[in-house]
Amino acid sequence: MTNILKLPRLTTLACLVLVLTGQVFLASSSMGQSSDTQDKIRLMSSAIRARDAGDLQQAKTDLEELLRLAPNDVNVQRLLMSVNKDIERQSQGQQTVYGQAASVREFSPSSTSSTGVQSTSVVAVAGNPNGELITDAQPYTPPSASAELDAVLEAEAASQEMALDMAKAAMADAKKLIKAERYADADALLADAQSALTLNTATAPTIEKIREMRGDIILDQGNAALKDHNAAEAATYLAQYREKLGDDQRAREFETKVTALENNPWYQNPEELSPDFMQNQSVVDQLMVKARAQMLYGDLEGSAATLREVEARDPNNSAAKGLQIEIMQQLKDSNYLDHSKTRDAMLQEVARSWQRPQIFQLTPTDTGPKTTGTLLEKLARIEIPRVSFAQVPLSRVVETLSELSVEYDKVSEDSKDKGVNIVPANWGGNDPMVSITLRNLSLDKILDFVTQSVDYTWDVQNDAVVVRPGDEGNYLETDFFPISRGVVIRLTGVGESSSGGGSNDPFAPAAPSGGGNSTSDTEQSLLRFFQKAGVPFESTSGSSLAFDGTQLIVTQTPKNLEKMRNILRRYDQPKQVEIEAKFLEVNQGVLDEMAINWNINTPLSAVVGPGTQVQTGNRSLSSAFSINSATSNLVIDQGPVDVGGIVVDPNPLEYPQTPPSLPNTIDLGQAGGLQANVGFSIMGTNVQAVISALSRKQGSDLLSSPRLTVLSGRTAQIVVAQELRYPENYSDIESEVGSTSSSTGSSGSAGVTITAGTPQDFTVRNVGVEMEVTPTVEENQNISLKLEPRVTEFEGFVEYGGTSVAISSGTTVSVPSGFYQPIFSTREVRTEVTVFDGATVVIGGLTREEIKTVNDKVPLLGDIPLLGRLFQSKGETSTKKNLLIFVTANLISPGGSPSGQRLRNVEANSLFQNPILVTPGGGISREISEQ
Repeated sequence: MTNILKLPRLTTLACLVLVLTGQVFLASSSMGQSSDTQDKIRLMSSAIRARDAGDLQQAKTDLEELLRLAPNDVNVQRLLMSVNKDIERQSQGQQTVYGQAASVREFSPSSTSSTGVQSTSVVAVAGNPNGELITDAQPYTPPSASAELDAVLEAEAASQEMALDMAKAAMADAKKLIKAERYADADALLADAQSALTLNTATAPTIEKIREMRGDIILDQGNAALKDHNAAEAATYLAQYREKLGDDQRAREFETKVTALENNPWYQNPEELSPDFMQNQSVVDQLMVKARAQMLYGDLEGSAATLREVEARDPNNSAAKGLQIEIMQQLKDSNYLDHSKTRDAMLQEVARSWQRPQIFQLTPTDTGPKTTGTLLEKLARIEIPRVSFAQVPLSRVVETLSELSVEYDKVSEDSKDKGVNIVPANWGGNDPMVSITLRNLSLDKILDFVTQSVDYTWDVQNDAVVVRPGDEGNYLETDFFPISRGVVIRLTGVGESSSGGGSNDPFAPAAPSGGGNSTSDTEQSLLRFFQKAGVPFESTSGSSLAFDGTQLIVTQTPKNLEKMRNILRRYDQPKQVEIEAKFLEVNQGVLDEMAINWNINTPLSAVVGPGTQVQTGNRSLSSAFSINSATSNLVIDQGPVDVGGIVVDPNPLEYPQTPPSLPNTIDLGQAGGLQANVGFSIMGTNVQAVISALSRKQGSDLLSSPRLTVLSGRTAQIVVAQELRYPENYSDIESEVGSTSSSTGSSGSAGVTITAGTPQDFTVRNVGVEMEVTPTVEENQNISLKLEPRVTEFEGFVEYGGTSVAISSGTTVSVPSGFYQPIFSTREVRTEVTVFDGATVVIGGLTREEIKTVNDKVPLLGDIPLLGRLFQSKGETSTKKNLLIFVTANLISPGGSPSGQRLRNVEANSLFQNPILVTPGGGISREISEQ
């Protein structure tokens, strides 16, 4: 018994815990709930650790909770009762049996006080089958020492078998958890079971099985990681195995597998090798999915933009390049439709252009509220009915005028903006007296008269009128005025291109460059303009104006600077006009004629006599109206020629000299038509009918609708024509007669050379439609137009001059003149009109109709009813031309849309842009802002 008491107290208590825990697991194993078993083991282990550490209250709490899970477990009830006894001893200041406050060797039964205290014990008795807590009403009497030791030994003897049963139950439950892949729960259950066993010869095999089972759990997880080719995770499980089970044979075999996987390049983790590459590749994969989805739903341009981003991240991405090729092919097919669509739309615009202008009701546009303008404008608009000062100090006059400006300010709508601040400056204590009376003058004029009367002056400075002595009137400031090229042109006219000056000779050398206006010339022009506008520079000492191409640097008095600012503000408003000219010309010619002429021939006969011929002379249109001019002949008398001793007078040489003939502007039917000869013979008389019949209708329609935009006050030129280049002069015809010599010394036949006239001084004439228009936008937004339309047609060539003849020793050479000059038909109008914005000017009346008729007949025979038509010649030809010119003027904003008109789908001052913007990466569509 003594040896038993000398056993380590911890071993004894552990045995007792194993016994109690085994009984708890036996009770729970019948229910088949692994979670309850794990909770019971946890609570039992916690209670034992707390009791051994001396924390009896925590041990009591864990045991009471364990008793609720296993209310019929007698061992738990006994353990709780022993803890309660130790708590009772501790409260009485005695040594505990199981706590660390006292060891077994120090324990003696006599040390236990017999004083009774109320204790809480759990006893399973009849009438209390659930083992509920029972508080003893009677004082507790501890058992004898021998009885207590016997109970401990009995519990220790039974604990080993119970602990082994608990371990077997834990392993069975762990297998179920492993099958369900709940490795962490299985390992925790086995760990608790292992911690509940005390290592000895009886429990060593079971503990070893638990260790191997825990190792199997770790290796199973490691093999799963190897199967997933995750070497890092497998190495983690290897470290866990060695930490818990040591470095055994199974650990080394598993390490070999892990090492083989780590050295296999096919199963390396690219996120560890190239983290930036994998992150970028992840973004690329997402972009490729986005691009394919955009392409699938028809957003080709969006898909192309996404693929460009892919190429920026991965220039060697072949999938992105392939998708781009497919997108470009689809866009190419769509762009081909754009060609057909644009072509048909342009042809439709041509057809629609034949529509003449319609009448629309004029709706005035709201130009917005009128602004008060600058301070100078405000001074000019404030009109005071009467002011009268008689020997009033100037300071009082200034104060009075400032108050009157508030009263008579009808320009400013806001009461805070009414009136003008008039302040003195640099008076030096002087306050001259003013005596003046003025009526119905603006405030700026009143200030002029008042300050001049006392030899003072006033300027505008910092939104106030500053009155200072006259000797300081040249107070100068420097200011910068940004100025656009359009304003410079409007102010000076510099920059207007010259309409002439070019050489008419197409082969002439190019004119030297440098003929444009320099910056200094523009600067002088601006200076002259402002001086004419009332800004004195010559009379203002120290003033200057400089122009650097984009801005004016001006040194002037504040008042003059404000005046220049006002002028530039008025001119800086962009005023440009769109001119749409429409030329409509219709030309129609109609010819209808039928002529019959008869020829009757009677042959020579001894009976009848000599032959006779009868012929009618009915004319056709071509014979009646062709231009027949008298033709003169150039006659050259060759003189008598000795031919073999016989003098022969050869016939003279004749060269007809035909005057130039103008081309016909009307169809006379010279070509085409029916020409028929019908002949027959009656009693030896030949009868022949010559029939000429023609009915022809022809016409031509001309539509030209050019459009351009020009600055106000500038001249725009529209030319839709062909250039006809022809010479204005020809050189003289030159002839040269030479002679040749024979071997005997006698002269031979002479050579004759004639050089025709060479064309000189070429000029160019436009054949087609031309128009010069100069729009000027007025203050009320009306547009004044100076129009000069011209339509030129080419009619043909005429030849001037006669035949040139050179004769030498029987050799005659003739050369036609070849002096050709073109004939043009021109219709031109010059006018100036003023129209509303968007109005159309109609220029008409350029019509021409020409009719020519022929009505010939044979007298008497031509009057026979029905048959008389056989002896008549009737013809009529006519030509009609009508030219209408429509000129429409629209005020255009810098964005390209009308500035004062709202079209059906276009708001005023909209921006016209190409929907596709070309970038180095390709075409990109513009975004449409949602209103």
